[in-house]
Amino acid sequence: MDIVGYFMPMSGAHHWGTGTADAGALARAVDKAGLRKNEYFIMSATGTSDFANPVLSPQIEAMKKLSQFEYTSDFSKGNLWFILANGGEHSWYYVRQYIYNCLPFFFRQ
Repeated sequence: MDIVGYFMPMSGAHHWGTGTADAGALARAVDKAGLRKNEYFIMSATGTSDFANPVLSPQIEAMKKLSQFEYTSDFSKGNLWFILANGGEHSWYYVRQYIYNCLPFFFRQ
């Protein structure tokens, strides 16, 4: 986190495979790094039919409740945004769409 401030997790949550998406661990990592909200940005995406959705969506909801994350589509006002593609599956077809739609959020003036 001392080098990169832009994160784009797609179709997977922190601690994937453990059965627990720990939003608190992400918040603690931010605190340990000493970062302010305007120094890192997370744009995440998955689909409603993606097997990762049942873990990722609850993690995003938990992150919204933590002070380290400010949920908004405008990164001049916050640092967390999430796209949930209706019918989206865990496939390269959707990954291309997520990348296409997410990258502009990182490069707005």
